[in-house]
Amino acid sequence: MKIAVLGIDFSLGKTELPDERINKLRLIFHPPKITFIQLEFLDADHLKEADAILAEKNAKLDLILQDLESIEKHLDNQVALRAKQALEGETLLNEIPFSEEEIKLLANLNLVTLKPIYFVDKDNLPSIPEMIQGVYLFCEMISFFTVNEKELRAWSIKKGTTVYEAAGKIHSDLQKGFIKAEVIGFEDLIKAGSLNQAKAKGLIRLEDKEYIVRDGDLIQIRFNL
Repeated sequence: MKIAVLGIDFSLGKTELPDERINKLRLIFHPPKITFIQLEFLDADHLKEADAILAEKNAKLDLILQDLESIEKHLDNQVALRAKQALEGETLLNEIPFSEEEIKLLANLNLVTLKPIYFVDKDNLPSIPEMIQGVYLFCEMISFFTVNEKELRAWSIKKGTTVYEAAGKIHSDLQKGFIKAEVIGFEDLIKAGSLNQAKAKGLIRLEDKEYIVRDGDLIQIRFNL
């Protein structure tokens, strides 16, 4: 996930998403390797290629003006005209209830205020970890975990993702041969103290393809090659 930064003194480049849950899982599984979710922070020159934007609240007008400049060249349909009117009213395009078809049309114009924008106050600036977590959650992203004898790993998915889709993120073979998913929530696992205790208490569930992954789920995919 790429996040452009505007108007904030922020270390750019790849960084780990802070997640204290991984440290608690480490104490249960003692894995030889731990992999956090990686986010990439870019400078303001990369607003158009970013998935989301982290911006100082006073930068709102700069973003709107940039989109107004871009949209002036494409006022050949009603959707673009509607977008222009919203921008002229100092409304971000991500606040307008466009239809999916309208969003597809506007996406071709690469307008920055269509993206998720997480604003912070420079006079009351959160800590770096708080800003990283804040923009991640604002983008409606959640995390799930996998563990084996080699690695404990966190994975990033959009809220509302099915376990079948999540399996494909881990590896395409897991999705192709998907049978069931063994799932336990983070809190249930911590309370149980181990997977064996969780199994003994009936806390591990078998879920079908349609199961919607919840933030903090520990998942093991059963599959056929």
